[in-house]
Amino acid sequence: MRLTCKAIICALGVSVAAVSYGCSVRGVANSVPSRIFREVHGLRTRSYKISPVTEDLRAYRRVEVRPLENLMLDQIPETVVTQLNTEILNRTRALNRFERVTHVEAPNPSESAVNQSASEVATAGAPQELIVEGYIDDYTPGIPALRYIEQGNNHAVLTLRITLRDKQTGRTLGETNITVENTRVTSNVPRMVVKAADEVAHFVGSTTSHDNGPKEALAYGK
Repeated sequence: MRLTCKAIICALGVSVAAVSYGCSVRGVANSVPSRIFREVHGLRTRSYKISPVTEDLRAYRRVEVRPLENLMLDQIPETVVTQLNTEILNRTRALNRFERVTHVEAPNPSESAVNQSASEVATAGAPQELIVEGYIDDYTPGIPALRYIEQGNNHAVLTLRITLRDKQTGRTLGETNITVENTRVTSNVPRMVVKAADEVAHFVGSTTSHDNGPKEALAYGK
C-alpha cells in the first residue's frame, strides 16, 4: 500500500513537471518567432534626401544610367557591383515612364563642351535627358555567426549615394543617400542589392518635391 502511494505521488509529480515544462515551451514558442522574424529575417531600408528633388521631373523623357563608382574597391565582390548596376538599369526601365533608358560605361569626354553650350542645345529643342550616377559608399557582408549570437545586431550593410543631374546643363536635380541593412542570420546579399536598386528607381521616378525628409522602412524577406 505504501509503495503504491509513493508510485502515485511520483507519477503526479512527473505529470505536473511535464505540464509546467509544456506551458513554458509554449510561452517561448509564442513569443520568440515574432522577435526572430523582425531581427533575423528583416531588411531595414533608410533613405535620406541630401538634396531633395525640388522640381517636377516628368519633363525628362530620357535617362542615362551610369555605373556606380565603387569606393569600397576590393572590399565588395565584383559580382555584387555588377548585379547592382544591372538591377538599377532594369528597374529604372521597368518604371515605364521614359522613352529611352540607356547605359553608359563612362562619361562622354565632350560633355563639358556640351554643358558650355547648353543654351544653344536647349534652343535647338533637344529632349531633356536625366543622368543617374553615384557611388557605393559602404558595404559589409557581416558575420553570420555573430548575427546569430547577437540576435541580428551584426548587420550586413550596403550604402549608396545617388545623384540626378540634367545632362545638358550639368545641374544637380537631387541627391539621396540609401542604406539597406540585412539582419538575417544567413546574409542574403542579392536581396539587399535588389532592395537598394528598388530605392534608386523610386528616386529616379520622382515627379514632385514631396516626401523630402528621411524615411525608414522594414521589408521582410522570403
